[in-house]
Amino acid sequence: MTTLYEINTRNKKEERMKPFWIIFVEHTKGGKHYRHETSESAMNESVRLARLPENIGKYVYMFECVGRCRVEEKPVKWETP
Repeated sequence: MTTLYEINTRNKKEERMKPFWIIFVEHTKGGKHYRHETSESAMNESVRLARLPENIGKYVYMFECVGRCRVEEKPVKWETP
């Protein structure tokens, strides 16, 4: 899969985090999100969720994680895939 972006906060010295995808159905509370390790797995889940009777007519979004952060001490540390 081709990555179409490069986030400037990437630290080239650190090991890269593994990319993952999550699915979100619009007009829902979100629920628990499964971390899909491949875009194909996430796409299959998107189709499955879109076909559920309660989701007819709703958009199902597939999000790719492009970074994460946590506070260890100031400043905030960002990591990207």
